[in-house]
Amino acid sequence: MVTPLLDPTDAVGRTARRVLAGRVGGLVLGLAAGATLASGPSSWLGLGLALAAPAFASCLLAGVLVGELLAVGPRPAVRTAALEVRRVRSYLPPVMTRVVAGALVALDVGLVLAVLAGSADDQGRPGRALTLSCGDVSAWVSPWPGLFYALPIAVVVHAALALAAVALRRLVRRPRPGSHPDDRGADDRVRAASARAVTAAVGVLVAAPLAGTTLIASGRLLSLAGQPCAPVWLPVTGWASAAVAAVATVLTGVFVATLVVPRGGRR
Repeated sequence: MVTPLLDPTDAVGRTARRVLAGRVGGLVLGLAAGATLASGPSSWLGLGLALAAPAFASCLLAGVLVGELLAVGPRPAVRTAALEVRRVRSYLPPVMTRVVAGALVALDVGLVLAVLAGSADDQGRPGRALTLSCGDVSAWVSPWPGLFYALPIAVVVHAALALAAVALRRLVRRPRPGSHPDDRGADDRVRAASARAVTAAVGVLVAAPLAGTTLIASGRLLSLAGQPCAPVWLPVTGWASAAVAAVATVLTGVFVATLVVPRGGRR
């Protein structure tokens, strides 16, 4: 027999339903936004596909924030308050948070390196090509995840990170929905579930573009590695990028599964 997490008739139950409704709304909106971008016209040169996952995660984070803003209904005229200090790290899943932080660092470093290595393509679009020059021999491949792709990805990702920070701040600072002593533990579980959703959404936000950019980069690096004058580090870097892409793809799947099939506890 499964015991319900919350009694749907009490104040915490009402809060939990509002929080969940916000997350579900953000999830649905995110799926629609991601699908729209992913099916963008060919004139976008794949930029819509690159931004689909960050857009999905951004909508989900907005849904979490809206749910937390609407979580507690009208407060009674006479209220009591308990003195307590709540911190964001008290609700974040520690293992997932460290993994997401590592993926974010990897994405930022990868985008910077891709921008520095990129060059303009045959239409003059910045960062869409990778060029290898050896004396009189020159070879180039495209597309490359340089400035043309890296800048929009970085803007969307870091804007969504700011949204995640606002959602976590609201999650911690919103008032308790009930006055019964037993309500505190139930409310903390609601907050922890929201914090886990935020962490998983940020995971999708950074892991999906990390997988895409490193996968494309690995293919382009390995294609140039066949040139007679290619440096020895070129295939090594290409295979390393492929390994990062594989790990980031697995992480993206894990984060998506966490959002679709939420679990209790902090991990």
